[in-house]
Amino acid sequence: MGYYDLKKLEHTGEDKTALEKKHVPYIQAPDKVKKGEYFEVTVTFGKEITHPMGTDHYIQYFDLYADYANLARVDFTPDMKAEATLNVKLEESCKLRVYAFCNLHGHWEGFKEIEVEA
Repeated sequence: MGYYDLKKLEHTGEDKTALEKKHVPYIQAPDKVKKGEYFEVTVTFGKEITHPMGTDHYIQYFDLYADYANLARVDFTPDMKAEATLNVKLEESCKLRVYAFCNLHGHWEGFKEIEVEA
């Protein structure tokens, strides 16, 4: 897999690779939300293994999308924890997508389905 390729979770069970365990964005959000009401979305890197944050290896940023509509961008420095909580609102059901960039291992994607109720 190339540096510029978008990497995703390829393994879902015990066979996850170490790279997947610390690079795939993990999205914590409710499964169902009310239309037009704010709710919290927390994005972390490394559900099983915490992603390192140092000058030689760190998550530089992530973008949060509702399907393909951009909601937010969060930038990190090597001295920060690769985690952010955002308050967002949705108008319809969608797939929340996070696209992240690791300075050593390139681009990674994570997602979570959100159902919007009237």
